[in-house]
Amino acid sequence: MKKLIIPVLAIASLYSCSNSDDNSVITNPDEKYLNGVFVSNEGGFTKSNASVSHINGDLSTITNDIFKTVNGKGLGDVAQSMVVTDKYVFVVVNNSNTIEVVNKKTFKSVYTISQNLNSPRYAVIKNNKLYVTSLKDAKVNVYNAETFAFVKAIDLDYTAENIVATNDYVYAANGFYSTGKLVEVIDPKTDTNTKDLAFDNAVSGITTNGQFVYVLESNDTASKISQVQGSTIGTSVALTQASARNIVIDGSTIYYTAATGIYKLNNSLSSAGTKLFDVTSTDQYSLFYGFNVINGTIFTADANGFTNNSTITLFKEDGTKLKEFTAGIATNGFYKF
Repeated sequence: MKKLIIPVLAIASLYSCSNSDDNSVITNPDEKYLNGVFVSNEGGFTKSNASVSHINGDLSTITNDIFKTVNGKGLGDVAQSMVVTDKYVFVVVNNSNTIEVVNKKTFKSVYTISQNLNSPRYAVIKNNKLYVTSLKDAKVNVYNAETFAFVKAIDLDYTAENIVATNDYVYAANGFYSTGKLVEVIDPKTDTNTKDLAFDNAVSGITTNGQFVYVLESNDTASKISQVQGSTIGTSVALTQASARNIVIDGSTIYYTAATGIYKLNNSLSSAGTKLFDVTSTDQYSLFYGFNVINGTIFTADANGFTNNSTITLFKEDGTKLKEFTAGIATNGFYKF
């Protein structure tokens, strides 16, 4: 009879666990990132000290250098931008000519894309393909977003910086640090450059709500935001602020920065932007080096001269400071989980 005791007890134990009142679910202890905001820290050029931070879901704490902590190696040189999907995070590492693909929940390295990359800048996912711009080549490289294999290079008329996607097209904006005045429209069905949209001034930013694209153009005296639907430029609104930048959209509201101010307007573009508040900094080039608005919270980063760790400050729309964090060197982006 003793031989029957262990199996019976084991079965009873299993039955008891499966019918426990707490309905607890066994989770993977490595899955530490289940909500919150990922933060890209560019690092110093040629210093190979790029990093990624994570702000938790209730925006109360930050964990720095998560890639190195999880993978036991550095991320590389100049973390330019990131793309967050349901499954992966793609970290574009500009001066290393790589894109690090990591598991979204664990941040464990899955793959390193390097084929045909030449100073990659920004990326977007469309139709399960990753579209990547280059600082040096007038091309957009396309990769399979599941196998990470190189698919093709799409020729552009000029080099592109930021890139966004809507229901129908992919839009590559000409370099922000030059006088580029075009947004090049790519058809993701054929992966061909179909049309150039021309603007009056240098394109300083681009964003989308998934349906419309909003293009920010600016010069030393004024700025303008235009709405693009499909391959047509539609409604525009003139802004009185010079050299506006950092355009983002959250819900039905567009936000942007100019000098030390943060502004907002409705995405209908029925009226010009109104100032929310000003942010102070000891270095004009460090202020708003990173900027985004996520679920109504305004995220700002001050790069502190690009030699010290960055300061991240979270605000309400009325200017109330919610939280302040210390991140890595040259924080340049905030990405919703």
